[in-house]
Amino acid sequence: MELKIYNPRVDGFLKSIDWNFDELKEEITKKSSDYLNLVYSSDQIKDAKQDRANLRKLVTALENKRKEIKKEIMVPYDDFAEKEKELVGIINEAITNIDTQVKGYEEGLRSEKLAKVKEIYKECIGDLDRTVPFEKIFKDSWLNASTTLKSVKEEITAIHDKIDGDLKIINTENSPYVYEMKEEYLKDFDLMAAMAKKQQLEDTAKKKALYEEQKRKEVEERERKRKEEAARVELAGKVQEDQQLPDTENEPADIVPQEAIQEQKPLKRKKIVIAITANETQYAYLNEVLMKLKNNAEKVEILEKEEL
Repeated sequence: MELKIYNPRVDGFLKSIDWNFDELKEEITKKSSDYLNLVYSSDQIKDAKQDRANLRKLVTALENKRKEIKKEIMVPYDDFAEKEKELVGIINEAITNIDTQVKGYEEGLRSEKLAKVKEIYKECIGDLDRTVPFEKIFKDSWLNASTTLKSVKEEITAIHDKIDGDLKIINTENSPYVYEMKEEYLKDFDLMAAMAKKQQLEDTAKKKALYEEQKRKEVEERERKRKEEAARVELAGKVQEDQQLPDTENEPADIVPQEAIQEQKPLKRKKIVIAITANETQYAYLNEVLMKLKNNAEKVEILEKEEL
């Protein structure tokens, strides 16, 4: 079965179109050159428009002739192309019928092989079947005719051994983030990604701990300053009350009967030893406290001072 061209013969096809190209080129080049160097004055705009119209007419004439020649040449080709496509359509109908049967047969083989591959998976993956589902590791290339079941078994076994080893490494990690590491690992079975996840979580935890410690210190410092200020206010109020007490030194003392004096018992006294540690921001307040103690005790004595 062969397509044969009777007319025109191979040597009868149109090789070229002969026309006065060189003559027209010389004339048009000369005329265009004149217009390229021409400068129109304001009084010559009407002439310029006329020259432009004449040149456009020439372009239109050339383009129309080109389209006319193309149309004439394409007439036999278009007729041939239409009939050729009709033949191709007839052939493609037969190809489609055969292709459907071939694909159906191949799909049947792939289905049979898929069932065998799943059996190999169950055999090789063992107790990791929930952790490593078949769909997660399946490769479509395993169903190709060129891929042997032996090579599929070797590949699934290698996958099992790698994942089993990686999970053991993760389980031996002394980290509170083992669960998160496993989650990350099971996305793509990438041990490095799991380790990176652990590092990320640890870094985040450290930053959080530092932040919380800083906030705790800030709260404690605010509370300390509040208490110091409250103590200063309280002390200032007591000093003011002391200054407002009446002077009783010059007032006549009450006469106490001799019998009452004899019946008075001596007051109990205590000696208290304390150690105070303070920073320089607390010195002023500490001095105020010492002065208050001296004013309200029989004796206040500083035995020792030590720079820390």
